[in-house]
Amino acid sequence: MKKFSKKSLIILALLTIMLGCTKNFEDINKDPNNPESVATGFIFTYVEKNIMDNLRDEWAGGRMFFLLPQYWSQINYTDEDRYAFRTTVTDAFWRAMYTSAMNLQNVINLNTNEETKTDALASGANENQIAAATILQMYIFSVLTDAFGDIPYSEAFQANQNRTPKYDPQSEIYPDMITKLINAVNMINLEADGIRFGDIIYDGDMAKWKKFGASLALRIAQRMEKRDNGAALDNVVNTFGADGFFTSNDENAKFAYVGAGDNGPLYDAWFTEARNDFTLSKAFVLLLKGENDDLNGKTNPFAGITDPRLTIFAPGYTNVLGMPYGMPDEQTKAYAPNCPDFSVNPSIVHEQTYAYPFMDYAEVCFILSEYYGWNQEWYEKGVKASMEDWGVTADIDAFIEGLPAASEETVLTQKYLALYLQGEQGWFEYRRSGYPKMLLQPGEIANVTSEGNIVFEPLEGGGEQIPRKIPFPVEEYNINSTMVKAAAQAMGGDNLDIRVWWDVQ
Repeated sequence: MKKFSKKSLIILALLTIMLGCTKNFEDINKDPNNPESVATGFIFTYVEKNIMDNLRDEWAGGRMFFLLPQYWSQINYTDEDRYAFRTTVTDAFWRAMYTSAMNLQNVINLNTNEETKTDALASGANENQIAAATILQMYIFSVLTDAFGDIPYSEAFQANQNRTPKYDPQSEIYPDMITKLINAVNMINLEADGIRFGDIIYDGDMAKWKKFGASLALRIAQRMEKRDNGAALDNVVNTFGADGFFTSNDENAKFAYVGAGDNGPLYDAWFTEARNDFTLSKAFVLLLKGENDDLNGKTNPFAGITDPRLTIFAPGYTNVLGMPYGMPDEQTKAYAPNCPDFSVNPSIVHEQTYAYPFMDYAEVCFILSEYYGWNQEWYEKGVKASMEDWGVTADIDAFIEGLPAASEETVLTQKYLALYLQGEQGWFEYRRSGYPKMLLQPGEIANVTSEGNIVFEPLEGGGEQIPRKIPFPVEEYNINSTMVKAAAQAMGGDNLDIRVWWDVQ
């Protein structure tokens, strides 16, 4: 008889305590489980799982964040490919992320308050729990602000005293996130107990939490580089040094599901909910196949080079064809039989026990390659780290030798490829850098049929660019109207074409 692992028992206990809080969107806005009665270790489990459940699922993930950078296209109901996002999805994602951030604040409070900090020691040293909770909280806020722009931040945890929190400018949120991350990393005490149970990401290994916090600060500092001429990025690199960030795939921040009911969100999407609505997009597949976009005169920087990750992303096919992006539903359904069908040939990301990334070593390598002037060594390290992390069995060194040298386009396009399954990060990076150039733009040709050209025509937005932000949730206009309208006015509007503070390309 198969024994349950320690992680399985933690997950099962968590689900018993917090049943229904992860995916029942209508319940997310309730009081977050009165966490004073729950050991803080279990709160870590809940939050780590809740983030992945709601960031990599078929809703916010499938119908927004995997579509926007064109990793995926839909094969049914293609409105979201053309930017008509469902407001219920946006609302649910917002609630889920703020619920997780509030739970982390409860961990911080329970480990800080003199009346509760002694009891909280059952889950690990107070300072180490505070540090890990802060790192995860900054991860959440970085995703929220990069998706929406100005957001509730400084007043986000005053629910009992202030139910209409102000929206802080992203220009103030970004420096504060970096400061909090640096302080959290420095707070970690490697001589004290780590998180004793409930931490699925690192199993309480605080040395790895330090690397995650520093690496996240590196990501955030790079994203604001055009606003402060790289001052924050210099500070983060000088504070931690290259060895302070991830130095191997062994340190990657991932949440691994245990199966047996605790399934990865993409397994549940395809095989529990039977939502076979997505496939790989044409632009993504062309990059991996080393082919140009001849319909729109776009040259692949890796033309003639087949990427071995393609057979991992789309196993079981001798010639992978991606779905032309942004076609109307009728044309898309007609083309769908040409594309990978993951219900028949699932990839590793559809496994029940897949480990979903928060951040990884490959991204750090690409950031440092850019920081050091498109450095060749860091570029090659990034490609190799991604290949190894995805389980490539081909000769990786030979593949790297055949790549064009490090440059702005090659580094940032390889970074985009490495960020597959971190859809929101691929979209954020496209907005920051403008790469890859192969993504289909509104007004360009998606496909050619016997009846002529099918042009990508968005249903929402100005119809001239890939969206720059997600509009604020409808619920915010209902319950926090004054503050959200003030934020929209400060940003110059609240639509898909509005640029967030750091987006100045």
